[in-house]
Amino acid sequence: MWGVTVDNDFLSLVEESRALNSSVFSLIRLLLLSSIASVGRDGVTYRELKAALDVTDGALYTNLESLKETGYITSKKITLEGKELESYQITSEGQQAWEHVKVWLKKLVECGVKKQ
Repeated sequence: MWGVTVDNDFLSLVEESRALNSSVFSLIRLLLLSSIASVGRDGVTYRELKAALDVTDGALYTNLESLKETGYITSKKITLEGKELESYQITSEGQQAWEHVKVWLKKLVECGVKKQ
């Protein structure tokens, strides 16, 4: 049999991962939360998100709707240069979830790194 040693830090990470909202934990949703959180209260338009993330309309729409359903983002119609656009803002609940995920990801990246 192979001898496998599992670091306590890793076990803690696994345990903490259970508290993460799995509906957020996909690359595109993490990128969306990051992007929307970074612009603050002003929000970001659908067109800006599509250009920045280079995803299909279907993938973008589906993932934005999922984040809206969880209460992590909101949207509103705005008029910009005479065109009606959808603007997305992060909610306080979404900001908290994003901060929680960032802390967990940092721990994941640092897991197993020997401190000198």
